[in-house]
Amino acid sequence: MELKVDRPALAGQDIDPNTFQRVWNRVMPEQTTLPDNAVPAVPTVPPATQPELPPVPECPAQELPPVPDCPAQELPPVPDCPVQELPPVPDCPAQELPSVPDCPVQELPPVPDCPGCPSRPSVPGCPSCPTRPCLGEAAKGDVDRLRELMTLAKTGAMAGRALARRSNGPTAKAMSVLAQDHRSAFRRLSAAYFLITGKRYTPQCVAPVLPASLPLALRQQFVWEQQWELKNNQAAQDTADPCLRALYQELAQEGAYHAGVIRSILEQMG
Repeated sequence: MELKVDRPALAGQDIDPNTFQRVWNRVMPEQTTLPDNAVPAVPTVPPATQPELPPVPECPAQELPPVPDCPAQELPPVPDCPVQELPPVPDCPAQELPSVPDCPVQELPPVPDCPGCPSRPSVPGCPSCPTRPCLGEAAKGDVDRLRELMTLAKTGAMAGRALARRSNGPTAKAMSVLAQDHRSAFRRLSAAYFLITGKRYTPQCVAPVLPASLPLALRQQFVWEQQWELKNNQAAQDTADPCLRALYQELAQEGAYHAGVIRSILEQMG
C-alpha cells in the first residue's frame, strides 16, 4: 500500500518538505517515495509551556490547648530522729607510777691549786685560781723583742717575694706561700704590740740581698728560717705572758716548716 504525503498539510505546519524527505529516506530506505499523506510526529510540549498548577492552600493555624497547671503536692514531713544518749565513758583508774630512786650525789674531787704561781689578785669566787696576765701591763718586758721579731717577719716576707719572682712552677708557688706566712706573722705580732702599748710600730726594713744563683739564694733563706725558729723558741721560753708564749711557739713551728720546704726543693734540684 502506498502512502501519500499531504504536502499542503506540511506547508501549513511550517515543516520543510525537502528536510522531511531526507529524514524519510534514512528511516524508510526501501520506500524512497515519500507518501503524500506522511506527517511528522507532533513534538511534546516542553515543561516550560505546561499549564501552571493551582497554588497550595495555606493550612489554617491550629491553637493547641493550654497545658493544665500541675497541682502542688505537699510532701509528708520528715519525722524527727529520736535523741540517742550515749553511754558515759567510764573513768580511767588512776595508775601510780613507780617512784624514781634518788640519784646518789657524787662529790667531785677538788681542783688542786696551781703550784708555783706568783702572788696576784685572785678571781672572785675562785680564790685557788690566780689570774694570769695576757697582753697587758705585765707583758711590757716583751716590747723590744716584739719589735725585733716584727722587723724579721717583714724582712722574711720581702725575701719570699723576691724568691717567688726569680723562680717558676712549684718553687714559685712555695715561695709565695712563705712570703704570705711572714706577712701574717707580722700582723699578729703588730696586734700583740698594740694591745700591750696602745701604739703602732712600723719597722724600717732594707730589702735583703740574695745571691744571683737560685740554689744559693734558697740556701741563704734556709739558714734564715732556722734562725727565725730559734729566736721565736727563745722568746717563748723567756716570756711570762701565756698569749705571747703561744704566739711565739706557732711562729717557731712555721720557721721549721719553711726550712723543710726549702730543703725539699733543693733535693729535687740536685
